[in-house]
Amino acid sequence: MSINLKTKTARLSVLSNSLLIVMKLVVGLLTNSVSIISEAIHSGLDLVAAIIAYFSVRISGNPADERHPFGHGKMVCFCQRLNG
Repeated sequence: MSINLKTKTARLSVLSNSLLIVMKLVVGLLTNSVSIISEAIHSGLDLVAAIIAYFSVRISGNPADERHPFGHGKMVCFCQRLNG
């Protein structure tokens, strides 16, 4: 999978999670349903994970430079630990 496709996929995940949070929150507030509001909060945590994944894919795709002669590929491992 190319880096560009990975970045687009991660971006789609962030956008879809954001939309899901808004929809669950609106429905939960309109119906006064605590369970749906708690699902919106849970989806918020999923959004944090999606944002971390987006930045890890984006940064890991950067080419090697003077400070990182072997590239940025290990950024994915760092972000997985952060996510865990």
